[in-house]
Amino acid sequence: MIAFEIKINGQSLGIAGAEDLAVLTAIVTAVGKLGPQSHGAYQRENDHHTEIRVGGLTSRAEAGADEHLDWIQQTLKLGDVITITLVDATSTDSPSVSQPARTDYKQQFEWAKNFYLNNRDKFDGG
Repeated sequence: MIAFEIKINGQSLGIAGAEDLAVLTAIVTAVGKLGPQSHGAYQRENDHHTEIRVGGLTSRAEAGADEHLDWIQQTLKLGDVITITLVDATSTDSPSVSQPARTDYKQQFEWAKNFYLNNRDKFDGG
């Protein structure tokens, strides 16, 4: 199976993957005041936060409920070296978190619509 082997500064954090995955992601995020001209981000106006997250989404052939799986969520610091190796694994680490995948698309749409309507002044510049 396709999997990610994740290392930070040469230290292995594990191998993420599962036999029933359709999506596998490794995301590095930096948010906040990232440069001298930046005004920052909400609740990060004067500093920043950087992290790596590794997760996935199942696509089960049987009628079983799909899940969002998370293997890694770790804060990073300046100078950290992140290595992601794409591997063909026969075994992987168990995810640290799993939760049911959202399948109620009408509910998702209604949430997004209500969020927009409640915040449209911010988006429309009005």
